[in-house]
Amino acid sequence: MTKKRDENDEDVTGAAALGKIARRLSELFNVLSDFDSLPRRGRHEKDGRVMEYSFGSRALDEAMGERQTKDDASERSESPPRRTAKRSALEVLEPVTDIFDEQNEVVLLFELPGVEQSAIRCILDGDILLLEAKAGERLYRKETLIEGRLAPGAPRLGFHNGVLEVRLHKET
Repeated sequence: MTKKRDENDEDVTGAAALGKIARRLSELFNVLSDFDSLPRRGRHEKDGRVMEYSFGSRALDEAMGERQTKDDASERSESPPRRTAKRSALEVLEPVTDIFDEQNEVVLLFELPGVEQSAIRCILDGDILLLEAKAGERLYRKETLIEGRLAPGAPRLGFHNGVLEVRLHKET
């Protein structure tokens, strides 16, 4: 027979486990037999346990009728408030982008109107180029997958009249 562990972390054989299950079922049947003398639905307390119950389809229909009248009487304002994300004054935009695949490098042009050079963050992580730039209440954000093998090193950036030029050297 297989050995199992009970809640006291003691070894229990299969027969002992079945005996334990049978005792628990017997306790449950004893509690349920107490309900014979009780009304079809209600609340019962015994040995510090509280049970709310409803027997039969008639009791369920009555409970549903009561629930519907409560719903009709109450207004929607009593329902719990829905959780929503906090609104941000920051507008997130994706900049207009041009990509040129030249012989020795990949050139990306990003249009960033109203952005100052100090507000630009450009990071190359493997083959993904991340661009973030903030201008007032606008955030320009773009992730670009760069195909092909790139040479190690930081991208070269040039910024003029709201256009960011990013040059990435290819591996030769």
